[in-house]
Amino acid sequence: MVNVYLFNPEHDLALAHGAHNYTAPPFARQFRHDLRLLPAWLAPAGAYIAVPDDAPLDDDSRWLSDHHLDITPVPISQIADFGACRIHPWGWDATLRHQLLQAGISPDDLPTDAQLDWIRRLSHRRTTIAVHQALGEGFSPCPVELDNYDDVMAFATAHPGCYLKMPWSGSGKGIYRVIDPSGDNHVPRWIEGALKRQGSLLCEVGLDRVQDFAVECECRDGKTRLTGYSVFDSDFHSQFGTGRVAPMQELHQFLLTRYPALDQVVNQVLNVLDGIVAPHYDGPLGIDMMLYRGENGNMALNPCVEVNLRMTMGMVTAAMGSRHGLRGQFSIAIDESGYLIKLT
Repeated sequence: MVNVYLFNPEHDLALAHGAHNYTAPPFARQFRHDLRLLPAWLAPAGAYIAVPDDAPLDDDSRWLSDHHLDITPVPISQIADFGACRIHPWGWDATLRHQLLQAGISPDDLPTDAQLDWIRRLSHRRTTIAVHQALGEGFSPCPVELDNYDDVMAFATAHPGCYLKMPWSGSGKGIYRVIDPSGDNHVPRWIEGALKRQGSLLCEVGLDRVQDFAVECECRDGKTRLTGYSVFDSDFHSQFGTGRVAPMQELHQFLLTRYPALDQVVNQVLNVLDGIVAPHYDGPLGIDMMLYRGENGNMALNPCVEVNLRMTMGMVTAAMGSRHGLRGQFSIAIDESGYLIKLT
């Protein structure tokens, strides 16, 4: 069966919208267009990658060849010509399903409405609360979900440096770090707008961050399987900055030297996800984690900062390092021509 990969980075925004008629804002549409070939790093040799109908196929083919990727670009309108195929998007949502149906893809090759409902439900950030509760005490403070403006402001006042997170958002979007709500005039408007759009906020105590990283997995047949690690840095508001590209064993060892109990904690998290996520979802899964300094200065772990039921930038950097033999720092920049990938 033909494998077709597709980049739809507006996925998290579409989940927040909920219906099949979401229209992404201009910046998200440009991001999707400019980085349309990004999933080629994850695709197996001989696969296809869906590109917009107006994409320059010759240029795309040349870029793929120059990077030694045995992947063929295909316009979205021509995917249906393959007949039965297996679609691998960045993430599944109702909007993408509707777009692919309009492009002539058979419903048999797409997730059902019930499956999409589970993806949206489990992509809500309250899943991190369920994971923390299942793991028990001994880790970072458990996030709190609040749906009342006064309660959110009280949390932010009591916890300077806290993070307020919209239920559906990704790659650091929809996150506000509040240092002092009384001295930040933007905070009240942001909270009110977020509650109006998404109904609640996940509130997290700020921690003394040492290192961001992720456990990359795949859910299949009711089990969660570890596929690798990614190590990255994020900015003040937890937006993705740079990712380390190196062999998987090197990344794993880097993390172990800082937190020797990592492997046993990862196994605990995978067992928890076997009960919460895997029965309802097949596909790529990324769990963002964080090393931080505890109150006594010791190294501590937040075992579940995010749960992403989709492909992630960490999966891309992991594949670059382990499958394609590259090294360096991965980042996404923007210049006069648009968004582009850098490996330095």
